[in-house]
Amino acid sequence: MGFLKKILEYLNRLLPFELKRPTSVIAVIIALLILGFLSKAGEKIFDLLLSLFQPLLPVFISFISLILFNPFPIKVNLFNLILFIFLLFPLYRFVDKKLLQTARKVLIFQDDFSTNKGWALNYWGSNNPAKTCRLEDSKIVFEAEEADLIDSRKENGAFYDLKSGIYAGSSYEVSCWVRSAGDTTMGFQLWVHDTTGNNDAKFPSHFYTPSERLEKIIIGFFGSSSNALRIHLHTKAGKGKIIVKKVEVMKV
Repeated sequence: MGFLKKILEYLNRLLPFELKRPTSVIAVIIALLILGFLSKAGEKIFDLLLSLFQPLLPVFISFISLILFNPFPIKVNLFNLILFIFLLFPLYRFVDKKLLQTARKVLIFQDDFSTNKGWALNYWGSNNPAKTCRLEDSKIVFEAEEADLIDSRKENGAFYDLKSGIYAGSSYEVSCWVRSAGDTTMGFQLWVHDTTGNNDAKFPSHFYTPSERLEKIIIGFFGSSSNALRIHLHTKAGKGKIIVKKVEVMKV
């Protein structure tokens, strides 16, 4: 049983988080069904056109037919492939948005920092990046005095761009679990905004020094036309360490 559990945990880590949401699974199934219907309809239209024009251009049409339908021992339909590439993701996004709009309290994103899922570390520059912002034992650790940081404000951090499940007009809660080491004077701020060029729709928490016990910070976010969310774990230089254990985004 222990071995089977480890295999399941490994497969669970490999699966993109976006496909673990019930709404996403349903959205993918619906998108594939629509895509299958469109591809079959497209095949019938293509076959009809092929039968109409083949007598006029026998050599050319035969050549095109060979390319489209029999280039390999395994039959490959380029029409379906092109349809799949260009339509699947927009269909998924459309269906997922409609499903999420009717749902309450859906977990959109969760990260426990077991691996780096795409966080940009030390985004305002560091003289010692391995120290000032690092992943360590399933945590993000910030440890920076003023001399360690390049930015004139002596601030730094890590950010992540979330581009799945964020839609204009929907409300979200962004949260993180944070604590400090003993005698810490560093400041911490959870700061989120959309990803437009002028960074509209900013939602920051206030700067403060967390206690030594793990505590949860929650701030709200309202989806904008960028259909994306940038999460900042933002720190101000000082003594000690700031430790972030987990980040979550909920659709509310």
